Amino acid sequence: MNTPSHFASALPSERDMRLIRRKAARMRADHLRSLLGRLTAFLKGRTADLNPHRLEGGRAAG
Repeated sequence: MNTPSHFASALPSERDMRLIRRKAARMRADHLRSLLGRLTAFLKGRTADLNPHRLEGGRAAG
């Protein structure tokens, strides 16, 4: 029987694989940017709380 395989026809083409890889790379970059932004915000918040100019009686002002 020489019928075409349904599995082989379901595989993505080389063009589709390039698009998938590009999208995956974009998603990874966005995720890393988000994590770095959150880490930066956390560290800035922590250092702002430790800034002696913001302290009132041993507590952070606010």
